[in-house]
Amino acid sequence: MERTKVQNDEMTLHWADEQEAIKTNKPLVFLLNIIKFMPRWFSYIIVFPVSFFFFIFSKRARNEAKYYQKVLREYTNGEVPKRISAYKQVFSFAMCIVEKLDGWLGRFDYDKLIKHDDDLPLILKQLDEGKGAFIIGSHLGNMELLRSISSLNSSGVKRHVDVTAIMEMDATSQFNNVLKTVDPNVQMNLIDAKNIGPETICLIEEKIDEGGLVFVAADRTSASARTRVLIHKFLGKEAEFPYGVFMMASLLKVPTYYIFGMRDKTVTLLPKQHIYVEKSNVDFNCARNERESRINDLCLEYISKLEKYVKMYPYQWYNFHNFWLLQNK
Repeated sequence: MERTKVQNDEMTLHWADEQEAIKTNKPLVFLLNIIKFMPRWFSYIIVFPVSFFFFIFSKRARNEAKYYQKVLREYTNGEVPKRISAYKQVFSFAMCIVEKLDGWLGRFDYDKLIKHDDDLPLILKQLDEGKGAFIIGSHLGNMELLRSISSLNSSGVKRHVDVTAIMEMDATSQFNNVLKTVDPNVQMNLIDAKNIGPETICLIEEKIDEGGLVFVAADRTSASARTRVLIHKFLGKEAEFPYGVFMMASLLKVPTYYIFGMRDKTVTLLPKQHIYVEKSNVDFNCARNERESRINDLCLEYISKLEKYVKMYPYQWYNFHNFWLLQNK
């Protein structure tokens, strides 16, 4: 059920308030220019010094990576990860920046993605029929792989599919600005999460009705709705999830999918990309008095998927902030 977070100055530092230790975007500009103009193998080599810079100067990233891995090891009885390595997770994040730019520039080749026995054919059929969908993702892996399944013809979809992302624009402004600097022609269909209202819901519904994909990450609560959260256990400890994301799915009443884009290895110069697609089983064609219960069911279903893939790819978790409630620490 939805719960209101206890307001306590010592316990309520939100991820959007946490200031990054690195104040300059020069390493990011440097990396993105390398990615754009140099061969791919050289881009991945550059990741090593860039990730080391981030590791050295971001104490918060180091501490949160260690704590997350400690929680995961406790939850899996020491099986995952095999050893705690904050640098490995930071390096994986730097690799992900390379991969995100590839996604924005449309460089992922759908034919080279590793597919699985899941609901990928179902969503491709839906897109080919001109129908859109609501996508719930996370900061696990690289969601920009989503853009590959919407590319014309290569995925079997005989039309261009618009992909719109809902995100906190203030929190991602640095990356977005740098991306625009590196490539002014990049298409960024974005909706600011802090401005979600009835008009925005209508816009999202319109984009899906037109056959587009609308994506939102559900592993960070909104900076503009900090007390509107669902509290459930994730990896054995209580954490907050954004009520608004799951409520949005209940209002849209369109097919909802979970999509995860994962690299086969954490440290590699020749990465292979896996894409996982699972359709939600929660049905919102229900009586009004059942809606809140199903919103909660959707959140629990999402958490189960997130835990599943976190255990498979432990170092590709990129929430470098206090994810769990502070009383758990």
